[in-house]
Amino acid sequence: MTDYTNYRAGFISISGLPNVGKSTLINALCGTDLSAVSPKPQTTRYHLKGILTTKDYQMIFIDTPGFINPKTKLEKIMHAQALKAVKEDADIVIVLIEPDIKKINDKIVFFDSIFKIEIPIIVVINKIDIYGATPISEVKDFLLERYHHGVDLEISAKAKKNIEHLKKIIIDKLPVSPPYYYDEILSDRWERYFAAEKIMEQIFNLYHDEIPYSSAVEIEMFKEDMDPVYILANIYLSKKSHKPIIIGERGRAIGRLRESAEKKIKEFMGRDVKLELFVKIRENWQNDPVFLENLTKDYR
Repeated sequence: MTDYTNYRAGFISISGLPNVGKSTLINALCGTDLSAVSPKPQTTRYHLKGILTTKDYQMIFIDTPGFINPKTKLEKIMHAQALKAVKEDADIVIVLIEPDIKKINDKIVFFDSIFKIEIPIIVVINKIDIYGATPISEVKDFLLERYHHGVDLEISAKAKKNIEHLKKIIIDKLPVSPPYYYDEILSDRWERYFAAEKIMEQIFNLYHDEIPYSSAVEIEMFKEDMDPVYILANIYLSKKSHKPIIIGERGRAIGRLRESAEKKIKEFMGRDVKLELFVKIRENWQNDPVFLENLTKDYR
């Protein structure tokens, strides 16, 4: 029987504003591309757990949607998941911050609330590969003055700089506990979830303006017992006018989407994949509770 007397395990929520690099950080910490990444905000719509297990500790990272002022039914779901991950699920909260004082002041309500929680927090400045010393220093001084909390670490999640140092800080704060998951488990999600996320990630990367935000992906068929793995996915759009844009002239745009998404799914699964995409209209799906309930069955 394994002795877990000195073993450490716990849940670490990664919290921050949209597009601050939360998904990039969870991928860097876990050493694999679990979470969808895009330069556009709100790529992450549902929380996901990434699991890093060693002989001494298990870290369960919770990637959450960025803090927003919710308007649609979908955004309210995203907001509720982000709050739950911080207030109920986490043993530790990483507050990930971009060193932009204007963005912080614009969303000061978020920072005022996050620094009031009673859970141990680790304050991390990200994107040090982009920002210079002056804005970083301004943000550090601001946090110290307003919240009496210093910055624990400066990192670049994209360049994987200081990631190992961050792990050491987390280990020191992890509670003594046996592991929650078996060694080989990398996430709490099924592969069909990641297939939908890889398609959604490529929609964010290949299309502009409203298109990514009006799109939703549903996996209708996932035949893992076939070689190649067969996946049939529906892309739902909230406006009819978006359909010719996502398909493109002579189907070229959706052809590029299918190829890039298929490649990403293949890399993730380590197997050959055949992906088929169908485009459907579901007007105003973001506010349709029946549609959202059906859509999120793959995300729970």
